[in-house]
Amino acid sequence: MLVAIALGLLLMRAWSVQVLHGHEYSAVASSQAYRTVDLIGPRGAIVDTKGRKLAVTSGRVVVAADVAALGAFDRSGWHASNVGMALLRRFARLSHTKVDTLVTRIRRSVVRSPFAPAVILPHPAPALAAFLDERMATFPGFKVEALPARSYPQGAFGSEFLGLLGEVDQRMLGEPRYTHAKAGEIVGVSGVEAAYDGILNGGFDRARVRVDSMGRVVGPLQQGRSKSLPTLQLTIDARLQRAAEKAVRDGIQDAITAGHHPTGGSAVVINPWTGAILALASYPTYNQVAASNNPSYNARLYTDPRHLLVNRAIAGVYPTGSTFKPIIAEAALATHLITPYTPLLCSGSFSLGGYVFHNVEAGVYESMSLPTALSQSCDTWFYRLGDLFWARNPSGRGLQIQQWARMFGLGRTPPIDLTGAASGLIPTPPWFLKANGFPWTEGQTINLAIGQGAIQVSPLQLAVAYSAIVNGGTVVRPHVGGAIVRGAAVEPLRFKPVRRLHLVDTWAIKQGLYDAAHTGTSAAVFGSFPVAVAGKTGTAETCKGCDDHSWYASFAPFGHPKIVVVTMIEHGGFGAEAAAPAAKEIYEAYFHIKSPNPSGG
Repeated sequence: MLVAIALGLLLMRAWSVQVLHGHEYSAVASSQAYRTVDLIGPRGAIVDTKGRKLAVTSGRVVVAADVAALGAFDRSGWHASNVGMALLRRFARLSHTKVDTLVTRIRRSVVRSPFAPAVILPHPAPALAAFLDERMATFPGFKVEALPARSYPQGAFGSEFLGLLGEVDQRMLGEPRYTHAKAGEIVGVSGVEAAYDGILNGGFDRARVRVDSMGRVVGPLQQGRSKSLPTLQLTIDARLQRAAEKAVRDGIQDAITAGHHPTGGSAVVINPWTGAILALASYPTYNQVAASNNPSYNARLYTDPRHLLVNRAIAGVYPTGSTFKPIIAEAALATHLITPYTPLLCSGSFSLGGYVFHNVEAGVYESMSLPTALSQSCDTWFYRLGDLFWARNPSGRGLQIQQWARMFGLGRTPPIDLTGAASGLIPTPPWFLKANGFPWTEGQTINLAIGQGAIQVSPLQLAVAYSAIVNGGTVVRPHVGGAIVRGAAVEPLRFKPVRRLHLVDTWAIKQGLYDAAHTGTSAAVFGSFPVAVAGKTGTAETCKGCDDHSWYASFAPFGHPKIVVVTMIEHGGFGAEAAAPAAKEIYEAYFHIKSPNPSGG
C-alpha cells in the first residue's frame, strides 16, 4: 500500500514538472545553457549642416583570442594552459608582441566580458592580418575579426570639434557625462564625441554563446539585430571649415613673410543671432584619422611640445589688444559716461604719474568722437576713456570695465557644447594684488582700456561678445550641435541665450568698425571688398622680445550681419598684417567671392 502511494506521488510530481511547469523549467535550463556576451557596438554618425558625413562607423580589423581554447578560469581569474601558453609564445614571436602583453589583454577582456573574443592586437599590420587569415588552422586559438570603429569620410578634418574616443575608466564613470556608460565601453573623451556621447553611444551589442555545465563555450557566438542609432547633425559647414583652416595657415604664412615668428592661429565663424558655429579652426592640430588608427601617434599627442590637442579657438587665451575697445566703449555708453559724440583728445602720448603711455601714431593731435576713435584705433583716446572710469569712482578702481567685460562673456568659461573651453581672465584689483603683491592702480585701468595687461581672452569669447554688439545685446550660447536625426525625423537642438544686456547706442560702435574697415586700420584689406565688412584690428603685446599677437574681430554684411568672424595669429604682428587677411579669405568663401589673389595670402 505504501509503495503504491509513493509511486502515485512520484507520478503526480512528474506530471506537474512536465505539464504544469514544464515551460518554466525549460526557460531556466535554456538560460543556463547560454551566456550573455558584451560586444563593442557602433556609434551614431556625425554629419555637417549640409548632411556631409564627418564621422561614421565602419569595420576595423583586429586579432582576437579564443579564451576557452587557450586557458581556463579559476577563482582568481583566467590562466593560460600549458598548450595555450605555447600557442601564445608562438603568436608573440609572429606579431613581435610580448607574451605578458597578450596575457594581460586577455585578462582585461575577460573581466569585462568573460565569453567575448579577447582582442589581443587592436591594430595589426595588414600583412600580419592577411597572413593569419590564410593560416587559421596553423594558429589555433587566434582569429582575425572585424569590430566596429570610427572612420572619417572627410579624411584628416575636424579635429577641432569631432574629438577622440577611448575606453571609459573608473574616474570617467563617476562623471555626470558618462552616467549612461558601462565599464569597458568605448566613449567620446573630447569634442562632440564626448559632449553628445549619450546620444552617439549605443552601448554594448548583446550577443550570446552556448556553454556546457562547466561553463565552457560549446557553440558559436550568436549576435542579435543591430541597433538603429541616431545621427548628430552639426552646425559646422565642411566647405567653410576647410576655408577657415586654410585661411589660418595662410595668415601664419603672411606673418612669416612680414618677418614675424608665428606659433599658431585660430578662427571662429559664428551666427550672431543664434550662436551656431559654422567653422572653428585651430592650427597646428592633430590628424583625426591617424589618432583613430595609430595608438603610438595618439600617445605622442599628449607630449607633443606644439600642444596639438589644444583647440586654440576655444582654449587659447591671449591679450586682446584693440579688439577690446568696442567692449569698453559700450560699457562707457551704457553707464552714460560718454555719448557717441563726446570729444576726447587723441594725441601722441598720455602721461600719468610720471609714466608716459604712447600712441602708435606719435604725431596725431586731434579731438575725436567714439566712431572716429574706433576707426583710427587711437590708443590715447581710450587711455583717457579708461581714466574717466577711474575718476568716476576712484575707490571702485574702474571696476565697471571688468563688470561689463564679464557680462559680455569674457572671464567666464564659454558654455559651448565642446570640451576644453578656457575661461580666460579679466583682471580685478583683488586678483591683481594676490598675483603681484602690490595693489591695482590707475595705470592698470588705463592699460586694460586698450586690451593690454593681464587680460586673457579666447577667440570664441571675443566672437560671442561681438555677436552681442551685433544683435543688440543677446549673449548667445555658442554651439556646434544642430539637430538629432532619427530616420526622417529631425529634432533641432535648442540653446537658450546666456543673458540679455541693455545696450546703448551700439550704432556708434558699428559705425566705427565699418569706418575702420573702409577708411581706417583695415581699409587696405577690406576697403574695396564687394561685401560691406565691419571690423577691428588688434595688435596685442605679449612677452618681452616676442612678436605681437595679430587679431581681427568683424562681422558682415554691415547692414544685415549674417556672420561674425574672429581670426587670431599668435605672434603674427599687426592685426592688418596676418589676422585681417585671414578673415578676408573666410568672407570670400562664405559669400562665394573669387579672390583676385589665387594664393589666398
